[in-house]
Amino acid sequence: MDTSEGVIEYKIIYNQNKIGGYSHTVLPQMMIMQFKKDRLKTTIEGALGFFRLVNVADLHNLKNTTYLKFLDKRYVYLGKKKENACCFGTLEGMTVEFTGNKKNIAGFDCQEAIATFPDTGMDSFHIYYTDQIRIKRPNATSPYYQIPGVMMEFNTSLGDATMRIIAQDFKAMKVPDKEFSVPGDYRRVSKTEIENILHTLME
Repeated sequence: MDTSEGVIEYKIIYNQNKIGGYSHTVLPQMMIMQFKKDRLKTTIEGALGFFRLVNVADLHNLKNTTYLKFLDKRYVYLGKKKENACCFGTLEGMTVEFTGNKKNIAGFDCQEAIATFPDTGMDSFHIYYTDQIRIKRPNATSPYYQIPGVMMEFNTSLGDATMRIIAQDFKAMKVPDKEFSVPGDYRRVSKTEIENILHTLME
C-alpha cells in the first residue's frame, strides 16, 4: 500500500459534556487530515455546519495557514515561519517519554509516548504515532515536533474544549493540489483576531 499520499479520518472525543453554550454532540465529531508530499491539511467542521476550521501546514517552509469559516464570515491567518498552528493549545513545557509499547490503530503499528507537563500541572496523556505513513517530519509545525511519526491518537485543545483525537480510517488516494490553497474570499486577520473569534464561539 502506498502511504505517501492520502486521507486519515479521526474521531474526536470530548472530555466535557458541554463546552460553552454547546452540547458536545453538536460540536465537531471528526477531524480529516489530507496529505501530499510536504503538505498537510487538517479540517475540523461543526456537526451542524456552523463553523469550519482548517490548518494547512507547509512542512518544507515550516509555515501554517489557518482559516476559519463561521456562518457567512470567513477569516484567514498566514502564520510566520516556525510558528505553531494557531487556535489549538500550545502545550508549553511538555516533555515526552518514549515507552517502547506498541498498539495497532486503524491498521498501523503505532509506538507509544507519554506527554507530561512538570511545570504547569497539566494532566499527562498517552500519544500513539506511526512511521508506516510516509510523511517527512509530519509534526514540524506543531507543538508535537518531538514526535517522529504521524500521530494516530493524542490530545489537543480548542478554546475551552479538550479533546482526544483517535484515527479511525486511512485511505491511500490522490489529493488535488487545490486542496492546499486558501479560497480567495477569506479576509486576512492577525493571529490574535482569529484566536479571539474562535474562543468567543467556544465560550
